[in-house]
Amino acid sequence: MAQEAVIKLQGATAPVLADVANAKSPRTLCGISGGAFQPELVTQRMISWYATKGNPTNPGTSVIAVLDLFNGTSTVAATWSGGSFMDGLHAWSPDRGFLAYIASDSSGASLHLLSGGGDRVVATLGPVPNRGLDPNQDDSYLAFSPDGAYFALVQTFTSSGDQLQVRRTIDGSLAFSLSKGTMATWGSSGSKLYYRMPSSSTVQVWDSTAGVSQAIAQTAWIRPRADAGDENIAFTVRDKSGTPHVWLYGHGGRSGGQLPNVRSAPEWLNTTEFFYVEEAVCSTNCGIGPAWQPTGKTFVFDAAQQIETASKISQVYSAWPRPGQI
Repeated sequence: MAQEAVIKLQGATAPVLADVANAKSPRTLCGISGGAFQPELVTQRMISWYATKGNPTNPGTSVIAVLDLFNGTSTVAATWSGGSFMDGLHAWSPDRGFLAYIASDSSGASLHLLSGGGDRVVATLGPVPNRGLDPNQDDSYLAFSPDGAYFALVQTFTSSGDQLQVRRTIDGSLAFSLSKGTMATWGSSGSKLYYRMPSSSTVQVWDSTAGVSQAIAQTAWIRPRADAGDENIAFTVRDKSGTPHVWLYGHGGRSGGQLPNVRSAPEWLNTTEFFYVEEAVCSTNCGIGPAWQPTGKTFVFDAAQQIETASKISQVYSAWPRPGQI
């Protein structure tokens, strides 16, 4: 099976679609142009992205569009009036049969489920207050389970509405919710959603068949991400001084642990390799930012061989296949 990712290479100004079967040596397949946007791989050859003419105070036309990278055909998948915070956050089901997205303006946010049966609002949330961002606690995550039966919205920003919602794909009905929740990811298969509470160091898991249980204790993980096929989750943990380390949680806790070196922000490129960045203490021109910041150096870690290699990738936007597409 091909393994591809939309990435940006060191020194480049635009992303490319690359073959990352060997993530240590990505091979460019085609370039992607079109300005500042966040391309997401929907299928092996198709990307989607969000654009808007609106802003938080003046709503305007927002769209989610898809583009076939090899024949150049583009279409608009959804359109609405928006432009506020979280507007356009979206996710495709593994089979591309369903699209979930957030439409947001100054009055609030709504969660939509789009399919062949139409576009439905399945949840409404309050507006996003004007406040600062805590990168260790705040997050927004929208994704379908690998088996395609559920989709989850987990966000810490709106003034009202449950922060964690798991809904059934077939009709958008609520399967599980919590008033507080952050830093979530689906596992590699089935329908297990891992998450924690804000400011908590205990990771819990909601299982569609077994309910809620504790998964990891004393791990205040940050932006966990599951691989596409081998039941591994990579994530960042910062100690009391802010020093980041990347951890692996594998096979229900039967493998993994803290990796060496000061690294953060892992993103899987294929079933065994992930990208991450080096950080160092910020000594000059730090402003109000965190004490530890990226140095510009990046690496690929091979979980099978337990080695890291310097990388020429500067940013990872998305990868294919995602969990549920193997």
